[in-house]
Amino acid sequence: MNKSLIPFLILLVSIKICSAQQVAVKIEPWSSKPAIHTFDAKYNKESAVVIKDVRRVEYIDNAKGEVEKYYTLHKIVHVNDDRAVEEYNKIYINVNDNSDIVDVRARAILANGKTVELNKSDIKDYKEKDGGTYKIFALEGLEKGCEIEYAYTVKRPTSFIGKENMQSDKPQLETSFELICPERLRFELKAFNFVWNATDSVQNGKRFVKCLQASTVGVEEEKYAFYEANVKYIEFKLSYNDVVRKGERLYTWNDLGNRIHGMYTSYSAKDLVLVSSIIKENGWDKLTDEAKKLIAVENYIKTKFGYNEDLDDDESNALSVIIKNKIAGQTGMMRLYSAIFQNLGIKYQHVLAGNRSSSTIDYKFENWNNCDYGLFFFPTQNKFIAPTRPDYRYPWIPPVWGNSNGVFFRTTTLGNVSTAIADVRNIELQHYSKSVHTIESTIQLNKKLDSLEIDAKQSYTGYAAVDMRDAFNYANDEDRQNIIKQLSKMLTSSENVLFSKVTNQEFEKATNNEPVVLHVKTKSGDLIEATGNKLLIKIGLAIGPQVEMYQEKERQFPMNIEYAHILDRKINLVIPDGYAVKNLNDLKLNEIYKDKGEQTMGFMSDYQLNGNVLTINVVEDYRNTHYPISQYEAFRKIINSASDFNKVVLVLEKK
Repeated sequence: MNKSLIPFLILLVSIKICSAQQVAVKIEPWSSKPAIHTFDAKYNKESAVVIKDVRRVEYIDNAKGEVEKYYTLHKIVHVNDDRAVEEYNKIYINVNDNSDIVDVRARAILANGKTVELNKSDIKDYKEKDGGTYKIFALEGLEKGCEIEYAYTVKRPTSFIGKENMQSDKPQLETSFELICPERLRFELKAFNFVWNATDSVQNGKRFVKCLQASTVGVEEEKYAFYEANVKYIEFKLSYNDVVRKGERLYTWNDLGNRIHGMYTSYSAKDLVLVSSIIKENGWDKLTDEAKKLIAVENYIKTKFGYNEDLDDDESNALSVIIKNKIAGQTGMMRLYSAIFQNLGIKYQHVLAGNRSSSTIDYKFENWNNCDYGLFFFPTQNKFIAPTRPDYRYPWIPPVWGNSNGVFFRTTTLGNVSTAIADVRNIELQHYSKSVHTIESTIQLNKKLDSLEIDAKQSYTGYAAVDMRDAFNYANDEDRQNIIKQLSKMLTSSENVLFSKVTNQEFEKATNNEPVVLHVKTKSGDLIEATGNKLLIKIGLAIGPQVEMYQEKERQFPMNIEYAHILDRKINLVIPDGYAVKNLNDLKLNEIYKDKGEQTMGFMSDYQLNGNVLTINVVEDYRNTHYPISQYEAFRKIINSASDFNKVVLVLEKK
């Protein structure tokens, strides 16, 4: 969520308290006689077992009439092996200042019953490369069979929307989440990926909402699954304040729209003059086609202006400052585009998108924290621009922002007052057929028949082209050559590049979906082997390395992919004179899945033999970004068909 919204949120819940009062936070109970827990033998093979996982968020009125937020975590973990010892021997607390720590305790209960307590003087400061700061402490003497218990309560920056995971990669025997707040505040909680029974009660002027889960299975990351989006988690938000705006729902999508509209469309007279000058200098007002205007504006801004997500203060995002310094944060970028589009008379809607790899935007549950990314939607074109992503061009946007709900804001005016009405609906991605990775290779043997000469073109369109354009535009010459070598090696098992050329790598060429093309010529001895009067050619490797999906454990999650796409390969193998291919049928694979009569994914390979040229056609496609777990076996078969083709070795035998 945009940091500029935080003061607005706090204003809605703050009230003046007539008499000063001491902040009293609920502290976790701490047994004076801890002991090793017993549990079902089925958990003995687990690296660790979480005996208890308690999470609590508490809101308290302080003496100044402000609402403070406190967070508590209490865990007991039984350690079964050395890997778990290594994982849990250090505990991190995300705080910036010692004054934020209300309570911290930790201990290890060894297998023999001995208890080793944390010495609070051993708590150290720790800073990550990304700037995140933590308190860290180590627990000494951990061993297999011991238990680790720690609990802390810390003061957090006040916010009234949040998320807590109720599942991890370890089995949890007891998991609970509790939210405590003044009685006047009414929060809503929603469970994702599980059904829950929450209790809601009021005692002594405080409201308590609690969820308790027993025996939550541990889930590990799986191939083709968005882990964070699929685990069990809870989201909460403040929906009503019975003292301020009683009975009126708070933090609605329309509230967000009103706030966004004010942030992105308020300009000074000086701002408008500067914007008008830019438009006239570039001749955009002379263009008659709306799409051409959009393309010209986007290419100009993404070429001339920089983006820095850390620029979130008002001054840095003022239009006059942006135009002078040529850099902005998200708010500034949205304001700059909005001002230009308004001047040009282009109809647009602001859109806030989430990331479907981690969360969902729900129409009935207004979690503003899930709306992190700004887009522009153009109703006339039915397409988008991602203003903060210089690596994308109209109409392409980061695919994980799409095929999921976004919040669309339509401007409405009543008299002299303008605001925005919110509508939650799907952000449509471009059709799967526009994102294609194509390989066209001609392979022939050298005169000695001991190596292959490979002429290969790889082309990338749509979402598949984004990473290629990134790589070839931002890399230096040395890195570019290394990228070419690695891409060549994927198809030929050789870095012996004799020739290479990259075309259409310019970002602007994405708009018309011109393919990024990498043309390489290589020589490889790794794909051929001579044995007696036979030549063995590892033709399956010519489509590049493939993923295998074989797992002993039952599948836990549905299948997710970043974007729907096609993989299209055409391989021409020139068969040397005097030889014939003995196992052509090994090239024929066909695994297709249809849902309600419509193909949604498939792998097909076949061949044609014309004289001494063997043409192999391989097509693999995934037409959806989400496949339910009920289709796992079909999905796995298609993935493994590609892997099976990877293993095909053609046998060429002398006639």
